[in-house]
Amino acid sequence: MAGPRRKSPTGRVNPTKRDRTLPIPGSLARVPGYGALTIYKMEASPFWYARFYEDGKIIRRSLKVTGKSDALKAAKNVFGQIKASKINRVPFNRHSGFELCARSLLKEVEAQVARGERTAVKITNDRNRLEADLLPYFGKYEIADIDYACISGYINGLATPSRPLSVSTLKIHLSHLKTIMRHAQRMGVITAQPAYPTLKTVDTPRPWFSAGEYGKLHAICRANIGRVFMKAGTKGEQKRNITISEDLYDLILFMTNAFIRPSDIKVLQHKHVAVVRGANTYLRLTYPPTKGHGNPVVTMPQAVTFYKRLLARQKKIGLGKPEDYLFLPQYVENRDYALRQMSRQFDQLLAVAQLKTNANGESRTLYSLRHTSIMFCLTKGDQVNLIALARNARTSTEMIDRFYAKHLTAEMNIEQLQSRRIRKPAVEQDEE
Repeated sequence: MAGPRRKSPTGRVNPTKRDRTLPIPGSLARVPGYGALTIYKMEASPFWYARFYEDGKIIRRSLKVTGKSDALKAAKNVFGQIKASKINRVPFNRHSGFELCARSLLKEVEAQVARGERTAVKITNDRNRLEADLLPYFGKYEIADIDYACISGYINGLATPSRPLSVSTLKIHLSHLKTIMRHAQRMGVITAQPAYPTLKTVDTPRPWFSAGEYGKLHAICRANIGRVFMKAGTKGEQKRNITISEDLYDLILFMTNAFIRPSDIKVLQHKHVAVVRGANTYLRLTYPPTKGHGNPVVTMPQAVTFYKRLLARQKKIGLGKPEDYLFLPQYVENRDYALRQMSRQFDQLLAVAQLKTNANGESRTLYSLRHTSIMFCLTKGDQVNLIALARNARTSTEMIDRFYAKHLTAEMNIEQLQSRRIRKPAVEQDEE
């Protein structure tokens, strides 16, 4: 559309005179993927300009560049600056586009933690990762400038000889970055996601204990209850005494019959345990959500016997009340320390039992008891429903297949593989 006609010095309208601040015809160009964001040139300046609509207003910015390709890139940056400034309601710093979006997301996660939708560990891990790695690298970028090459450079530079990160850890960093970028897209800072590198994960399922190894493990544990071992300190650590406790013996029996994770023992209290007797006997464990799952867990019948014995022992010393923890209940304030104590005892027990590694040299940890629990169910159960098993173990069928059933061989279930349905004889009909 032509601009308003100006009057000549004599007062007459000059129909040929154009406003020098109007877009030059033919220079207007939409920025692909950015809605109404447009670049143009005008006679009053050698630079390109950006124009778009925000909250019912027309916003114009000089891009300070003379080339069209540079103008398209600069317009995206301006768009991101204004959007990010609007999100955070603070004056925008030229080099803080990524940081503002990342901190805006952090506030959202903090609110989710306050509502009980996320764990406090989530916000701690996100904040640490943001401050230590993401911001030092991406803090100088505008959101719109982050592309495949930029992201690939970040991932490739994370793992170093002095910091050998696993592919799983790199995936966590990439996932965090994707979450920030999606947050920026939801808030209108960018309109499309960049391409992301693909990281191939080689699954490394934790080793478990065969029936014979498990029998050896708990027998040696029972024989060594109360025994004190001197553990040599590693670099930066002092020597420490490790005592094999009756709690560890109870934990080994309980975990192998209850499908729980080691981290679950930090939160498991007597009020979360109900003994159910009927057609089936089991414990119903209704403890706080872990790993995003909150389904009640039901145990094998043997867990009832082990729990009743543990409860009776604790009641003799004034414990076993609803608010008391099942394992190492004396560490009320610091449950992380309680878990570390159990892990140290278990590691020492593995050394005594010569079960620290399996035949393939894979190291066992306290987590191997959960793996054993699931593997026993898969190998000894009769036509186990994987969906029911996954839900009861607070995981997914995909995780069961990738990390637990990885060791499952055809020979372990030979009876099921060789089974045949018995054909019923055909029903003879009376002739008429």
